[in-house]
Amino acid sequence: MIRKIFNFHNDFSGMPVDQEIFLAWVDEHVLITRHQLTSAKVLAGKKGAVTGFTGAIEFGLSKQAAKQLQFYKLFYALGKLAPYCGTGHKTTFGLGQTRLGWSLQATPEVPNVGSLLAKRIEDLTDIFKAQRKRTGGVRAQEIAAKWATILARRQMGESLQVIAQDMGIPYETVKTYAKLARRALANNSDSV
Repeated sequence: MIRKIFNFHNDFSGMPVDQEIFLAWVDEHVLITRHQLTSAKVLAGKKGAVTGFTGAIEFGLSKQAAKQLQFYKLFYALGKLAPYCGTGHKTTFGLGQTRLGWSLQATPEVPNVGSLLAKRIEDLTDIFKAQRKRTGGVRAQEIAAKWATILARRQMGESLQVIAQDMGIPYETVKTYAKLARRALANNSDSV
């Protein structure tokens, strides 16, 4: 996070600072004074889910930090800049946000990936079952559920090989089901 903000500073401030020296100063003088963090897996783009954290963290400086006034001032300037630039991974998907001030109330609730996956499978199953010519039998439900599970897990970034292993289905069959499910979903969006 600090590297990204630091690069922003060097690019736009007109007062470049040697990054390695500053980061060594950060390692030596920046302290975590308190934190309340929770890791969470969130959906982020085509690759599926990523693990990150939400919560609050408070930084402070050691007493000796002020001896290097330029770095001391830079640290606080970069802290003030952080909310205005993405400071983490997958910032284009809304991740990597920084807010100033200690507030756990400002932390949004992150949806559980497991429940998102289950909801996606349920929705896809309904779509695929509705497309079947014979919807009353057990076979239609089973095929729709398999297609939905494979496609939803693939959309979450899982590999077809892992999905095949978990479901106990041959890889080639899972690959075929994934193609059929994508095609059926595309046909469904065309008819809407």
